[in-house]
Amino acid sequence: MNARMHPELRDELGAQGRNHGSPAARAFGKSMPRKEDERLLRGDGKFVDDVQYAHQFEMAVLRCPFPHARIRSVDTEAALALPGVRHILTAKSVRDLSDPLTVLRPVPNAPSLPYYALAQDVALYEGQPVVSVVATSRAVAEDALELIDVDYEPLPHVSDALASLEEGAPVLHPGSMKSNLMARQTDAAGDVTARMQEAVHIIEDTMRVNRVTPLPMETRGIVASWRPGAHELLVYLSTQTPHLVRKQLAESLRLSESCIQVVARDVGGGFGQKLGAFPEDVLACLHAMILRRPVKWIEDRMEHFRASTHGRESVHRFRLAADEEGNFTGIINDYVTDIGGWNSPFGSAQLASVVFTGPYKVPDASVTREVVLTNKTPVGAYRGYGQPEVNFALEVLVDRMARKMGRDPFDLRMQNLLQPQDLPWTTPSGAVYDSGDYPQSLRMAAEAVSYEAHRMTSRLPRADGRIVGIGFSSFVERTGYASARFLAKRGSQFGAHESVTLRANRSGGVDVYTGVSSIGQSGETAIAQLCSEALGIDYEHICVHSGDTAISPLNTGAFASRTLIAVAGAVREAAQAFQAKILRLAAWTLETSPDKLSVDGDVVRFKSGPTQSVPLSQVFTRAIVGQGIPADESPGLEATSHYEPPDAAFAFGAAAAVVAVDPITGEFQIERFLIVHDCGVVVNPKVVDGQVRGALVQGLGAALGEELRYDEETGQLVSGSMLDYFVPIAADVPPIDMLHTEVPSPVTPYGVRGVGEVGTIPAGAAIVNAICDALSAQGVEISSLPITPESVWRAMERAKAQQSGVNA
Repeated sequence: MNARMHPELRDELGAQGRNHGSPAARAFGKSMPRKEDERLLRGDGKFVDDVQYAHQFEMAVLRCPFPHARIRSVDTEAALALPGVRHILTAKSVRDLSDPLTVLRPVPNAPSLPYYALAQDVALYEGQPVVSVVATSRAVAEDALELIDVDYEPLPHVSDALASLEEGAPVLHPGSMKSNLMARQTDAAGDVTARMQEAVHIIEDTMRVNRVTPLPMETRGIVASWRPGAHELLVYLSTQTPHLVRKQLAESLRLSESCIQVVARDVGGGFGQKLGAFPEDVLACLHAMILRRPVKWIEDRMEHFRASTHGRESVHRFRLAADEEGNFTGIINDYVTDIGGWNSPFGSAQLASVVFTGPYKVPDASVTREVVLTNKTPVGAYRGYGQPEVNFALEVLVDRMARKMGRDPFDLRMQNLLQPQDLPWTTPSGAVYDSGDYPQSLRMAAEAVSYEAHRMTSRLPRADGRIVGIGFSSFVERTGYASARFLAKRGSQFGAHESVTLRANRSGGVDVYTGVSSIGQSGETAIAQLCSEALGIDYEHICVHSGDTAISPLNTGAFASRTLIAVAGAVREAAQAFQAKILRLAAWTLETSPDKLSVDGDVVRFKSGPTQSVPLSQVFTRAIVGQGIPADESPGLEATSHYEPPDAAFAFGAAAAVVAVDPITGEFQIERFLIVHDCGVVVNPKVVDGQVRGALVQGLGAALGEELRYDEETGQLVSGSMLDYFVPIAADVPPIDMLHTEVPSPVTPYGVRGVGEVGTIPAGAAIVNAICDALSAQGVEISSLPITPESVWRAMERAKAQQSGVNA
């Protein structure tokens, strides 16, 4: 790993409250053992399916088998008569007992579409819940589903995003909309029309990005129990946002939030999919409240492919203009994004409109986003949230521009990248890139893959018949949100802040309470390191309690690469008040003044004479019992802070793929993939490596094999099982190298940036560019994902046909 730190970094961090002098300060910036590991490696994690009540029932859901169908009638009589069946919910009972699911992030200017937990009259996608059954076991409940008679009237469907906009396409919501165009938004700056007219070079194409699923290892699940006398609904849920789900459940179930406790102990991955409430969450709660017994539902993998939100899928009509010298002068990105049959709680991706100019200096540009409805599973947030899609479109066209101009793609990028002195830079969409050294990332990537030697080499087959190509992709990633005011403009029903409560215990440790779920991103570890750093207390004495709405302050949740940024500020602010009281109480005991003391590991000691000290356990005990403290001090030692970042921070980097391609069959192999990455100041290097590597593997999967494909004629999902959906296994992953730079962000606490999503962004473009570099003599161009040997072969055939003047 090649890490570097700006010279002024240490001074800056010192001004932000870091304790470089104490032993506890060693935790920050080190690869500390993860707090989560012992319980997870021992098999002692507590996931939703580990919650077992002796008297619980289980739920199963009957789903629509058609992409679009009217529900003429539902007969549940036989199912109710099956021994073991305890309760059945149908459309009418759900409408009587609950309200539609609320949307946390609405599509701006889109109509409101009432999305009930069960389909009302018409189902709009294969897998939409129609009836739910609760029985003494899941097996009995599923047997009961077989006895339910639903009379469906199949209706015309549309499963292609562009076709859904054509005249004559079936309109999914005819009572609310005249077409399937849910919303259109344009952001623009400068005069891009003039730049296009003036341009010497223009590259344009239609770029297609595949629909995929986040596929967390733990599927969704819920255990709900209701105490009617206490008006208490306890919900164990696999979610990234306990407090936001609590809000949504209260709204749908017509309850006060005070009645609901949502608990997410360990969550087996989310990747954006587990944001907000789903129909099954409302159904399980309704059953539990009616039956007054706990009800469990665990999603199986077949349901997961059809009922959990999908990600990506967009079509970009992209144009890139340049002057005679190769300076990029204009970008137009008109794209259609497919949201499926309903607007899910988080809706379709929006960041393709925010970073569509990438890391380049292009002041004149426009982006238009059209959100369309199709008869497919709703789309939700997914790691990257629009940024991998637009990076693919832009970066592939950058290479094409280079080929058209007879330039080297590395040189063309270096010419157009924003320089450190250009930052902060406001993009045409209004985003502000805070800081960074974008050229350095690309330069490091090129040096690491020996690009200088490669570009001097002819693209000829090796002894094994393959041709080697190298492709690059430069990228930026928005991490975090630029305040709640920014979110309010878009109608978002959540804030940008994070919150923590620090509480002393008699053992001399600090308990940290946060609403952030433990979803695999090492949040407990990072928070403990931050807390240790801010307080000067040993990392081992910090215990983080996460994901329980009853014990944690109201917060936002774990998504959008925002948690570390926001929680770092909350920890820092809470720690200041917490530490100040520690020092006051210790000073009273030691008969000195607080400014002469410091917290050091597990004691408070004199700065000048470290031999005299008082244990933290003694200070904390006195505070908790209110004995042995100054008369003007209140008992207790606890601090809560809510921190809202004023701006988003932008991570950045570059990737390089080395790919060997068979010029006859199109078969290819990624011989090496390298990513240079900057997430600002690193709190835990090993965790950062894991996050980047994991996201990169997920990006490689989406680029190379994963695709949720629908049959055009029947509207059925044809890749809806683990046999048909080609997620990579460990043996499929190519050799990966990672390099890091470390440029502190000036707009975040401690200079950190988010890190959870960045690896998903550059894979598709870098691989396509490497393949096209290898086959440049054939004039091969690729415009869609995923990339497969078949798609490469077809691109080769198209190139042959074009060169011979025959239409492919």
